[in-house]
Amino acid sequence: MRSKRVLLDCRLSRERNRLGLPSFSDYLDLIESGTNPEAAARFIDLVTTHYTYFLRERRQFDFLRTTAFPELEASRPRRTWNILCAGCSTGEECYTVSMIVEDYRRGRNLPPVRVTGIDVSEPALEEARRAVYPATRVDKVPPRWLTSYFTREGDGFAVVDSIRRHVSFARANLSDPEALRRRYDLILCRNVIIYFDEPTRERVLDTLHRHLALSSYLILGHAEIVRDRKRFAYRGDSIYQKRSEETHS
Repeated sequence: MRSKRVLLDCRLSRERNRLGLPSFSDYLDLIESGTNPEAAARFIDLVTTHYTYFLRERRQFDFLRTTAFPELEASRPRRTWNILCAGCSTGEECYTVSMIVEDYRRGRNLPPVRVTGIDVSEPALEEARRAVYPATRVDKVPPRWLTSYFTREGDGFAVVDSIRRHVSFARANLSDPEALRRRYDLILCRNVIIYFDEPTRERVLDTLHRHLALSSYLILGHAEIVRDRKRFAYRGDSIYQKRSEETHS
């Protein structure tokens, strides 16, 4: 934890110096004043973590293939599947989901699938939209995926259009109760709520619950726990299923 604080202090000190501000108090006053939107956006980008890669926490993605998608196929055979990746960072999670959908679709007559990624960091979202990644981000990807779902672009790997066209990105802050607009059939929100204080965490979980379809799944990071078992049933591997209204009424 101390190493993370040192890293954060270093990042923010450089930004404070860049802005020519004499103290951290002056820097925070500037951010809170709302008079410099560019500085506020850079602050958000500096304090958020964007570490991710393709197929991170593989067992959770296996759950999509073996359980979540078959259940969706049975219960929603003709309606569009809406999948949310909240705190999507630079997009690897969104494209991983789209690739798993593409694999699962073979030999099946699935409805359209729409994957939406949201994040507070516009620079991270810009990288997600470019969809070009260094080799270190794809080293867990199966060889078949590398040849089918990526093309080489310089020293990196670009996600092909057939995968990208099912994915869209938008800037949104989960701590805002109005951040989400539709009902989702699956929500991934991994390694996000761990950074919130307790009141914000509960508010975010309430928002996710309201926008999750009945009996659908909320997938969290392995350090994140939902203690409300009236609204969510635990299915292992930090995966929670929204209970029906009748179950917790």
